[in-house]
Amino acid sequence: MKTTALTLLAALVVLLACSKNPVNEEQPQQPALPPAGSMTVDLSTFGKTLAKPAETTSQNNFNNAAIRVAFVNSLVFVNMAIPTTLFAAAISQNPTLKDDAKFHWVYQQTIGLTTYEADLAGWVDVNTKRVNWEMYVTNPKFNPALSKFKWYDGWTNTDNNSGQWTFYNPQKPDAAEKMLTINWEHNSAEDANLAFANVWDGHAEKGDTLRYVVKDTDRSMMFYDNSENLTWTIFWDAVTTAGYLHVPGYNNGDPAYWDEHHNDIQAP
Repeated sequence: MKTTALTLLAALVVLLACSKNPVNEEQPQQPALPPAGSMTVDLSTFGKTLAKPAETTSQNNFNNAAIRVAFVNSLVFVNMAIPTTLFAAAISQNPTLKDDAKFHWVYQQTIGLTTYEADLAGWVDVNTKRVNWEMYVTNPKFNPALSKFKWYDGWTNTDNNSGQWTFYNPQKPDAAEKMLTINWEHNSAEDANLAFANVWDGHAEKGDTLRYVVKDTDRSMMFYDNSENLTWTIFWDAVTTAGYLHVPGYNNGDPAYWDEHHNDIQAP
């Protein structure tokens, strides 16, 4: 009887140990990094310099479009240059599963003359069936100094082809002040749709939106100026660079075209 009791006690101890530390406990699933194209656009067409046109031709339409692209670039993408560069660098890193049950891509990236410490955290939320993301950045030489500043967060669907980003103001690292959101779809380099929105309280451009669409070699940009209640569109071919712009008050409100040499042309 004594031996039997000891045997039962030993079995009970083993069962309790297994219940607390199951051998087959499911480990968190490592999420795939979202595509870099979920927060970047290709505006290289408008940085190309072609041969000077003959005196009988003009490039007013293309030049007008290029000025508008430069305006959007300074308004939106210049402020995103550092965080998007840090994000693109994560692809060459290997993540580590930490005690918070999140995968962390931790690395350093030099941009210009300064080095940033990045900690990109990603984890699968089984309840929402989404992958959540947070990017924390440290740089004591930044003005103001950044210490584990959450520069952006967001989520992706489980197929990793759509999601949302929210960017925060690095000039107020302790305020969690939202500046910009991106709702995106990215099926491939030739099939993407990004919708940017200025959500910065107190900012003159709050309410402005930008939609960037990629379909095969076609590119389009639609910008809405909230303060002017004005929308303009630029369309171009990424290969030929030909395109048009459609702006109220320009060219009598009709689409204004240019060819592969950026010369003004009549509607095709």
